[in-house]
Amino acid sequence: MTRTNAFGDELTGPQEQLAAAYDLLERVLRDHSDELAPFEQRNALKALAALWHVMDGLDLDPPQVYDLGA
Repeated sequence: MTRTNAFGDELTGPQEQLAAAYDLLERVLRDHSDELAPFEQRNALKALAALWHVMDGLDLDPPQVYDLGA
């Protein structure tokens, strides 16, 4: 199933893969953050913040992730 953005446009394959990468990283940080070394957590948060901007640019209206420390 292909995702659609806020305007109803379907994502392309590469765009869907970027969105899936964001989803996976967010899930790891939400569910397993306490299992990560400090440098892993810090760098994963930086990566999530960068991918958040990708999600926003794709008009997927991502939620704020301040609760994760980003």
